Amino acid sequence: MSLDAIDVVNWSAIPNPTWHRCDDPERVAHALRLLTVSTTANETGDAASLLAGSGFVCGHAAMVFPAAYAATPILLDLVEHGQRPRIKDVALGLLSNALDYFPTAGHNRVDTPYGAGVPLCCAIARHIRHRRSALLAHGIYGKQLLAEAELHWRLTIEEVEPQADCSLTAIAVLEGAPFQTPVEAELHTPPFEQPVRTVQIDALTADASGGACIELGQPSEAAPGSALYPAECGRREH
Repeated sequence: MSLDAIDVVNWSAIPNPTWHRCDDPERVAHALRLLTVSTTANETGDAASLLAGSGFVCGHAAMVFPAAYAATPILLDLVEHGQRPRIKDVALGLLSNALDYFPTAGHNRVDTPYGAGVPLCCAIARHIRHRRSALLAHGIYGKQLLAEAELHWRLTIEEVEPQADCSLTAIAVLEGAPFQTPVEAELHTPPFEQPVRTVQIDALTADASGGACIELGQPSEAAPGSALYPAECGRREH
């Protein structure tokens, strides 16, 4: 794997929630470089310990940091193209931790190319879902990570139709696994700098292609291009 993917990230622009030097995102970049080029079990283990102990996640506190969003595609590259099986396994374990752990208060959202203020876990999960083939090829642990990412669903609204009872029916594209309704969701409406609103999804019908029909059970400002995420994900924080 090329180190260019690490070097192109502006790590200094990523917040460090604790302000501790050991949690500096630049240290995450350094640890990713060490992991990428590691040739011995000790080198791989040392790099993994750096990532698991600061800046990326903090294992003993079950905490994930904002830098994990930028690091996730790099770790997925290692899962797919890492030079040694142990590097692939370490990357997979770190990704699982990033998805499981909770962010620090006030740092549970990231800005992405497809919207601002996306819950950190959902942004990480979307990266993971985009590598479906590589993860399925990695065996049971790759499948488990993918299944967990599927729970952090995303709905993109394509068409809306107001109903007489003030509810709203919408045609959408579902990324992730179908879920039980009713459920609370975050509504992100273009332009995505607008405040996030909470709505209730009363019904969901989805097919294998990801096409979905949803019913929003309260008046909302949902419009074509709006995105919905699990409301519980937006509330995840220490």
